[in-house]
Amino acid sequence: MKPLWKRPGLYISIVTGILTALFIYELYKLSLLPAAILAGIIITVLLMWILSAICLIKEDLHLAWRIVGGLLAVCLALASAGGMYYANTGNKALEELSDQEGKSIVAVYVLNNHVIEDVKDLEGRKIGVLKTMSAQGTDVCIEELKKAGVNITTEEFDSSYRMTQALKGQAIDGMILDQGYLDTLLEMPGMENLDEEIVPVVQYYYDAPKTNTAETVDTAIEPFTVYISGIDTRENKLLRNSRSDVNLLATVNPESHEILLVSIPRDYYVETVCEPDMGCMNGAMDKLTHTGLHGPETTEMTMEKLFDIEINYNVRVNFSSLVKVVDELGGITVYNPEEFTNQNGGAYHFESGEIELNGDQALAFVRERYVFTDGDRARGRNQMRVLSAIIDKLLSPKILTNFNGIMNSLSSSFQTNMSDKEIKALVAAQIADPAKWSIYSYSVTGSGGTDFAAELGDNAYVMYPDENTVYNAKADIKAVLNGEIAPFINPQ
Repeated sequence: MKPLWKRPGLYISIVTGILTALFIYELYKLSLLPAAILAGIIITVLLMWILSAICLIKEDLHLAWRIVGGLLAVCLALASAGGMYYANTGNKALEELSDQEGKSIVAVYVLNNHVIEDVKDLEGRKIGVLKTMSAQGTDVCIEELKKAGVNITTEEFDSSYRMTQALKGQAIDGMILDQGYLDTLLEMPGMENLDEEIVPVVQYYYDAPKTNTAETVDTAIEPFTVYISGIDTRENKLLRNSRSDVNLLATVNPESHEILLVSIPRDYYVETVCEPDMGCMNGAMDKLTHTGLHGPETTEMTMEKLFDIEINYNVRVNFSSLVKVVDELGGITVYNPEEFTNQNGGAYHFESGEIELNGDQALAFVRERYVFTDGDRARGRNQMRVLSAIIDKLLSPKILTNFNGIMNSLSSSFQTNMSDKEIKALVAAQIADPAKWSIYSYSVTGSGGTDFAAELGDNAYVMYPDENTVYNAKADIKAVLNGEIAPFINPQ
């Protein structure tokens, strides 16, 4: 027998065996494949490794068998390495998708008049602080200024609108504000050009307070409801404290293969519900979109009270990143009931009927509201159509053809408090039983008016809920949870 150092076949077999074992481990950890398919893959790769090892190690075999064993080992090693990378990337993407951590940006804003241009220029200045904003963001900002050797005096305000007015009138020199408030202020009278009139002289990321509201179920077999919050952040990031511009409830029944999407207008006038440490005014009346300034859990709890339901999970979607998801899916097919040319963003013309959308087109499709007579409500229906098309493709076995690309795009565009284990269980069940899903939609409506918005501390446009449509939405949700067809769905 040759000494070990003269037997390269042995070393090739050991390396191939290690790669095979690592591949099997990552594939098992991914947990997306049904048990029968997973067992079949494991048995196949083990048999291939055993056969290649015999051909390479056994010394009295013909040269042809040694060549066969070598080729088999090389193929197996390459396949295992590629499969290991594929499964590992999928695992990391799922972990990022279910990461509950969330950052927000707090800044000291000053007038854009070049009087205050550096953090040192804040020394001794009077800075406005907002009582209704998360105290954590304000404290982080003040503490960081102290570390920089800058001391300020503060003046408290109950209203972000009035605080901004005080800054513009130079009653204060600056204001500490979470970035999420800016889009809200831009819609107020006299604030249309605010993003040009003020600038952040210094800003900090901070860990926004959060509450885990997840009510776990076996997502493979039990029905559940998810709150979907759509945001468009200025830095194209999923900031935790952001207006909830898109508000959807998705009720999923994995047994009956039914999904119901309920759209709620962002201006709905509702009673705010939140935990004390979230910083919001519990029990105050406000626009639904403003509740997102205290995290998605606040909006979730607010809608639980509105619809008298239990919401199991929440998902935040960055619509600016929607482009990547749609493109990785190879485009989507959407039914468009009304021909239009969008005015918000790049000029696209959308014919009526079934249309194919790439990423840029999908983003323009979901953002447009000005060309429609019912504005935001029409936009909400189009957002449901695009999300329905995305869900339809994600629940198809076609997801496996570009799994890594799709998962990477999802992890940068979506974030949820559903655990990666629960996501895997749902995907695995769909792969095991790829039956067609029925996706329904319903939109609650209301009437417009002007009322006091607690978060602004001033009057603003609101939409008073139509209680009949709220009742219908409750009935639809209950029906899908029970595996029945929703009785009050929108026509397609």
